[in-house]
Amino acid sequence: MEKTTIANEKTNRFFVRLRRIPGEHWYLATNDERNVTGDDRVKMPDNLKTRDFLIDQISFFNKQIWYHFTRDDLVGWLPKRNIRKTFRRLDVEPIKQKTQADVDNQCAAVKMLLKSAGSRISDQDLKAAIEAWRKDSDQLIDLSELVIAQTHSIRDLNRVNFRQLNKQLLRRRPIVIKVASVDNLKSSLIVLTGFNRKLYYYNDPWTGRLESISQNHLRKHWQHGNLEAISY
Repeated sequence: MEKTTIANEKTNRFFVRLRRIPGEHWYLATNDERNVTGDDRVKMPDNLKTRDFLIDQISFFNKQIWYHFTRDDLVGWLPKRNIRKTFRRLDVEPIKQKTQADVDNQCAAVKMLLKSAGSRISDQDLKAAIEAWRKDSDQLIDLSELVIAQTHSIRDLNRVNFRQLNKQLLRRRPIVIKVASVDNLKSSLIVLTGFNRKLYYYNDPWTGRLESISQNHLRKHWQHGNLEAISY
């Protein structure tokens, strides 16, 4: 196979699913894109075609974009053109808030956001920053000093539409969003980590688990939270 590599990027890990397309799905069964031949092309097992694939690297070779995946005992490269555009889920580890207090909910949500960008801020420093923010504001965008210091950027997503939320998730950036009435709480923060055609995936600090919610229900809870959201 003709080999031309022009980009190779380590990335925040994320999950993808295969498109429903005619014919056979396949992948390149190699862990190194520098030594690819036609013999590396392998049929995808039928029982995996509807499963999630964990992506940890993006590369450009053989004139197209490839995603490096792991799935059970399989390792290889999937062509981006065979990946669904209507599904993405980021590999963001859920964090359970330490107590039922609002400040601990906010610390857990913001920690997930910062940690996904590689921040190593201590729990003590994070809580001090959140408590200082709480004294002066209840607006997410006013966390900009903290977020920029830890991630070098901030993205104001207040009152954006769902297409813009999806675009940010496709950029491999989780989103902290303010909601109301989730978990029967008047107000809380959750972390959006993905979407498909019908659902959004989010990490819930209250439960410490990955959860899902319909777009309509998310819209309702987000509207009750004044449509506030931030990312980086």
